[in-house]
Amino acid sequence: MRGPDARPIASVALSRDRVTVGRLPELNDIALQPDPELYVSRASHFSFERADDGWLLVDGGSVNGTYLRRGATLERVAQRAPLRDGDVVCVLAAVGEDGRRTWFELAYQQSADAQRTRAAPVTSAHDTAGCLVYDEDAARLVLVRGDARQEIHLRPQGHRLVRHMAERNRAAGGAPVLCGHDELMHAVWQDEPMHTRLELSRLVWELRRELRRVGAEELVESERRRGYRLRTCSGS
Repeated sequence: MRGPDARPIASVALSRDRVTVGRLPELNDIALQPDPELYVSRASHFSFERADDGWLLVDGGSVNGTYLRRGATLERVAQRAPLRDGDVVCVLAAVGEDGRRTWFELAYQQSADAQRTRAAPVTSAHDTAGCLVYDEDAARLVLVRGDARQEIHLRPQGHRLVRHMAERNRAAGGAPVLCGHDELMHAVWQDEPMHTRLELSRLVWELRRELRRVGAEELVESERRRGYRLRTCSGS
């Protein structure tokens, strides 16, 4: 997956029979963010669906459409289309003043069995990513990998988000606790009115963006329609 700035976002294994893609992480298996122009549908802009001989790309009836680039050809998907190795799914991200379009791009790569995308094994991701420690006194989030430590810079709302999730983990003996959307919104904004889950998802995206820069975005997990987990170091 690549964002409209062409930077890699993630590599995702298609391990279920249906994988939905849209704007909000709480409503989709894969979230395309940030999307300030709201070109991507909130829920199921499109989906990947397993077929007998591979995978299908299925448009969810989105207003701005789902496009498939095969070689030099870019075409809008009317309903569904079978995917081939090397196909690129394109979703509109922005339109410039000169009319130039930029896209979210999801390149489909077949593994040897032609049934899964090529991706790093999920079981080993946390080992290579390390773990996180939040120092409340110093208001510092630190990534720990072996003997190496690296500070992750956040804005004040991000600190409130991480502080709450780290506290929940400590109360559970260090295990990563699922924190619900409403719970996290209260932790970040208290009783301030007019805040939304979209703001929360943007805040989580910012945290993942900072972790992605050091190869550790897997330390923030999302559970569809329920909330998020933060993987902190045992005992921290």
